[in-house]
Amino acid sequence: MNEPTRRVCFVAPFGLRQKTTIWARTLPLARELVARGWAATILIPPWDSPQDSGRRWVEDGVELVNVALGGGTPAVVRRLLHEIDRIQPAIVHVVKPRAHAGLVQWWLWQRGRLGSSRPALVLDTDDWEQAWAPVNGYAPLLARFLAWQEEWGIRHADGITAASRWLVERVQSVAPRIPRHYLPNGVTPPAAGDLHWQPQDQRDVLFFSRFVEVSPAWLALFAQVLHEVAPGARLLVAGTPVQPGIDDAYRRALAALAPGSGAPVEWLGYVQRDDLAAIYARAGCAIFPADAVPLQQAKCSVRLATTLLAGMPVVASAVGEQAAYGAEGAARLVPAGATPSAFAAEVATVLAAPAEQAALSRQAHARLLQRYDWALLAAQLDTFYRQIRSIG
Repeated sequence: MNEPTRRVCFVAPFGLRQKTTIWARTLPLARELVARGWAATILIPPWDSPQDSGRRWVEDGVELVNVALGGGTPAVVRRLLHEIDRIQPAIVHVVKPRAHAGLVQWWLWQRGRLGSSRPALVLDTDDWEQAWAPVNGYAPLLARFLAWQEEWGIRHADGITAASRWLVERVQSVAPRIPRHYLPNGVTPPAAGDLHWQPQDQRDVLFFSRFVEVSPAWLALFAQVLHEVAPGARLLVAGTPVQPGIDDAYRRALAALAPGSGAPVEWLGYVQRDDLAAIYARAGCAIFPADAVPLQQAKCSVRLATTLLAGMPVVASAVGEQAAYGAEGAARLVPAGATPSAFAAEVATVLAAPAEQAALSRQAHARLLQRYDWALLAAQLDTFYRQIRSIG
């Protein structure tokens, strides 16, 4: 059994199946912490994947516990707290300051305030949740509660990990005295024979979208100009909207701006991980346009990281963490606020230059492994934990 000072418990806000954060951020971190001698548990309230209710298993040394859902939110929170009391961790790492996870943080903080012992509380932020309120269409009362919960969580933690430089600065402005640690999303080194893009004179342009990155008008004009400056290029739009129906505006804008122009667009919908190799093989580059707004500045795109790791040439807006991922020649960065025409011109340049495609591919793959390997990021987090608890 690991010593109590080497036990960490992550408290998730949702399950493993539908959303990205837990399987793409929390679980890889926990795996690497286990490799460094920690005992790691992830506690999950699987309200979005109820088929996992009550299930628990061990994956690569990480204990995953899906608490039962019966009895509503108070009962679920009580079960999460019961598991924490069972585990007796030195660190509770709250994943997002909202919903069930945020309520667990609130309760543990009150325990300490009332004189009871509690573990150290570290809060992980990988989005600015308030920026999602209008996108998700929250009712005003719910939006106000979640905004309060987010800022309360930031002010009532012993340490904070943040996935983007923008979030580090925002956290500092809210709670300047709380220790902060920049913890971007990382990558796992691929096994021999794993997916790696190869140039084959591809002309398609791949756009992974949740239909919030740029406006419908921006995307429609980009597609039209791309057709003019890179004849034969097809825009492949992959992904599902964060809210059902918001992609309709993008489809209408593309159809209305240039009806019958021949600007080819293919709507792929959600792409399973097993299908990525075939999609990557079709495209000459991937694009990551983004408006310079808090929603885009705060996030740290897992999709961008994995696309770069696969060696796919990328053209990206220099917004938020996209500028960090794409630095030093890993991507062809376009200034924030660039017009659709300017962005399309950069894409056309990459498509027309096989040597540049190959250079982007090599540099991206190498830089991701050098700077964003989860093993390296977990070692840095280990050091931060030790600072918080004076462990070791």
